[in-house]
Amino acid sequence: MVKLKTWAAALALALLASAAPAALVLQGNGDEVLDTDTNLLWLYSWRAPVASLKTWDEGNAWAAALTTGGAAAGEWRMPTIDEFQDLWADPAIGGSNAGLKDNFFDVQITNYWTSTSESADLAQEFSPWTGSGLVRNKGNDRYTVAVRSAEVEPDPRPVPAPDTAALALLALGTAAVARRRRR
Repeated sequence: MVKLKTWAAALALALLASAAPAALVLQGNGDEVLDTDTNLLWLYSWRAPVASLKTWDEGNAWAAALTTGGAAAGEWRMPTIDEFQDLWADPAIGGSNAGLKDNFFDVQITNYWTSTSESADLAQEFSPWTGSGLVRNKGNDRYTVAVRSAEVEPDPRPVPAPDTAALALLALGTAAVARRRRR
């Protein structure tokens, strides 16, 4: 019975080590949300007037001119359809507009332009209600939101994170020592 408990504990440690869930973290400035899974910073507010109605070209120009969060002009951009859909499908969001609202985003009740162009005249827009992309004329007015890559600053004292194999070996070693002590 003790042997079974020891192996169960070792397996549980190994499984916990491999599960690193993504998180959405509101940044200290209150203007950005970090998606730790993709390392993207999203604007917190998806509402007007921040994300007012724009054509596709105007939306791209607006995002590129943003300097929110200390970013230089040109660091922000409109998200791709895949980035929107990855965010929407994130387990933290739960694949719903309510999930977007519950996880730091101030969502407008409408569709948003993506940077995904289909042709000279057509581009994808994203629906926060369904998580789907729709192809629309670039001259239409839609809301926009911006995203940028998060700058990861090196920790002055980096601490290596143990990987699954190291934790599994530690658990097995602990089990072996415990077994020897009982003898």
